[in-house]
Amino acid sequence: MPTMNGGQALIQQLAAEGIRVVFGIPGQGQYEAVDALYHHRTIRYISVRNEQATTYMADGYARASGK
Repeated sequence: MPTMNGGQALIQQLAAEGIRVVFGIPGQGQYEAVDALYHHRTIRYISVRNEQATTYMADGYARASGK
């Protein structure tokens, strides 16, 4: 039976829900998820430097795209 880590499981579920863009601040606690995103080419990861910018970018994306 194949095994997966928590990051792979998270990205698999996001893809199943139709998520195509993820905004975030890469850090030690997210390495597995960021690595899984690198190998999962249907979800775009946008890396941001601080929480406030991440929030504004995600909000702007949602408003502009309707997603």
